[in-house]
Amino acid sequence: MFFATDEINRNPYLLPNMSLIFCLIVGMCGDTLGYLEETHSPNNTWNSINYNCEIRPICDIELTGPSWTTSVKLAINSRKPKVFFGPFNSHLSDHDQFPYIYQVATKDTHLSHGMVSLMLHFRWTWIGLVISDDDQSIQFLSDLREAMQRHGICLAFVNMIPENMQIYMTRGKIYDKQIMTSSAKVVIIYGEMNSTLEVSFRRWAYLCARRIWITTSQWDVITNKRDFSFDFFHGTVTFAHHNGEIVIFRNFLQTVNTSKYPLDISQTMQEWNYFNCSISKNSNSKMDHFTFNNTLEWTALQKLNMVLSEEGYNLYNAVYAVAHTYHELILQQVEFQKMAEPKGIFTDCQQVASLLKTRVFTNPVGELVNMKHRENQCADYDIFNIWNFPQGLGLRVKIGSYYPCFPQNQQLHISEDLEWATGGTSVPTSMCSVTCTAGFRKIHQKQTADCCFDCAHCPENEVSNETELLLNHTKN
Repeated sequence: MFFATDEINRNPYLLPNMSLIFCLIVGMCGDTLGYLEETHSPNNTWNSINYNCEIRPICDIELTGPSWTTSVKLAINSRKPKVFFGPFNSHLSDHDQFPYIYQVATKDTHLSHGMVSLMLHFRWTWIGLVISDDDQSIQFLSDLREAMQRHGICLAFVNMIPENMQIYMTRGKIYDKQIMTSSAKVVIIYGEMNSTLEVSFRRWAYLCARRIWITTSQWDVITNKRDFSFDFFHGTVTFAHHNGEIVIFRNFLQTVNTSKYPLDISQTMQEWNYFNCSISKNSNSKMDHFTFNNTLEWTALQKLNMVLSEEGYNLYNAVYAVAHTYHELILQQVEFQKMAEPKGIFTDCQQVASLLKTRVFTNPVGELVNMKHRENQCADYDIFNIWNFPQGLGLRVKIGSYYPCFPQNQQLHISEDLEWATGGTSVPTSMCSVTCTAGFRKIHQKQTADCCFDCAHCPENEVSNETELLLNHTKN
């Protein structure tokens, strides 16, 4: 927020001779969320008032996120236009239900295909899936299942985590047992943070569920266990929309004068940068050199990972969407000689919302941002592996890319020198059954998935030197 507003205020062509300012609601998070839960509980008969009485109503644009459920609750009684900077959510595209909320994130049109391509690359055929029990997650399940079936990949289990905490608590041990006893070593997580789904994930971390987790960028989780070991996670692989790098952001954070802002962020920045990480010298991996003695050393190596945050990039675009909307409003004030109102003060929320939802602009990174249409059919993905170190240190390593609109054999690119979080280069396996070698054939187990089979000796004179022939072949 500080960086985007500072950049806009230095731009002589966007809101010239004016300053864009913002205010933060600080110190009310706990009370606000508690109030929301009480207000919107099924047993509450509280009715909202459908008008807002002010002597001079001002229509400021509000930014909200990253949780869509909380954002909707905060917006339900407000007629002020809002820009949601969290991950794209199909619910918010229903402008009949949410007429004043707009989003800047790109829809995950090809996410399931990208994940399946990754599985094929590493020959993972036995996959667990954990999703939130909501419409968007169920649609993701449908897309993923279809893509998996086309390529012979099987779902070992599907856990649909209910959003209601009370219902979840009655079933929590069932979900735990499913994760801990399944032979699937690769598990996909899909859904919203700050939810019962995140509670599940934290429980499995506590239970030391050693899995490779495949998920979206909002799940760039970092463990805080001081007794952390490299065997705690095999790693978290995340898919994030490819965004241009904001090169000058790093310099801004190094030189920012925090005293000129309404909120002192200097202590927050120091806490964010403070790590005391020392990797065991007995390790045989390349990670031996990750020892940080001070903040500057960590900052120089990490290259300020916040630059790569997808939510941060969405927030950056959201601020620019607001600035371009205000710029257009001021031009209209001048054109129609409506300067009786103070310059930069807007009272017509319908007009503000109408201009906001149709904004099309190119941000300083060079990306075209279209507020009316955020479904990019060819949105590229960066693929990261999250390494979790002691005392909350997380290292985000880019391991590849996915280009959905390239020819099929050119869509997925994975680094050749990939190293997993455990320090090894060998690819972990996730299969229901071990591949049958030459001289053996597959015999499917009854009432099991296609990926589960036994290996039996081929009959005499019916042995080939090939492996993995189709089941309906006479020879194997």
